[in-house]
Amino acid sequence: MQMLAATSRSGLIPNSLVAPAANLLQLYKILFNKPGFLRSAVQGAAFLAASLIAIFAAVTYATVNASNHVTDIVLSNVGPMNVRFLFIYGTFIEFAVLVGLVLWRPNRLPFALKAIALFLLIRAVFVSLTHIAPSPIDPQAPAPFLNSIFYGGDLFFSGHTGLPFLAALAFWHMPVLRLFYLASTLFFGTIVLLGHYHYSIDVLAALFITNGIFQLSCWLFRRDFTTFRSSEQSTDRKPKRALRGRIAKWARRTTPALVPAEGARPTPYLVTMQASGASRGGEILERRA
Repeated sequence: MQMLAATSRSGLIPNSLVAPAANLLQLYKILFNKPGFLRSAVQGAAFLAASLIAIFAAVTYATVNASNHVTDIVLSNVGPMNVRFLFIYGTFIEFAVLVGLVLWRPNRLPFALKAIALFLLIRAVFVSLTHIAPSPIDPQAPAPFLNSIFYGGDLFFSGHTGLPFLAALAFWHMPVLRLFYLASTLFFGTIVLLGHYHYSIDVLAALFITNGIFQLSCWLFRRDFTTFRSSEQSTDRKPKRALRGRIAKWARRTTPALVPAEGARPTPYLVTMQASGASRGGEILERRA
């Protein structure tokens, strides 16, 4: 932080950027000095590494044992179109945005690692169950290393649709990011259908399965999820509470105060109990002034 201050005085970095950077470094220092946070982040990284191995093995197995492609109500009437550029480089951009969001708020790291790892692990199970060949796609072949990453027999369910939707659910408390990732979900869902990279059932089912994965992640990693959202407060509007507040203010402003009428005030009285031989347990007998 002293280096940042010195750099700011030299004019290399604007003063408006020094405070956020210093706060970010302070946040890193606080978090990574906590053994619990560091342990959770390491566990998430190990879980993610294991899930990557599982999904790689599942994709390889499904690709080698793929059967024939099948008809699809959407793919039979649309495309295939050459959308490889959007499909490949859109994925890289999406990945870069997510990494930036996590690095900007490192408290998001453990839950992000574990939720993505759980997503990949569950997807590996689905991929290994059924081995349908992909629908015929545009014949232009990409570079070999891109082909090995993006094109295989891992059809059900669509990871390009599911991962942005998982991010949308995680950032649901932030309207801008929520809309961004929902738009990304729609974008990639459309791209994979236009390019015939997935069947329509892969895209549709991804939304429901991903929601289940998110709920399971919140249950399994509830402490990490609380930490994930600890750097910002919810900005969702609460119209019902706001409406009740306005009504209460209006009622206090417009309701006339209850002022006793002039004249004789009512005589106070006291109700007493008096034992009676003829009564059972006593009766209310008199009103005393």
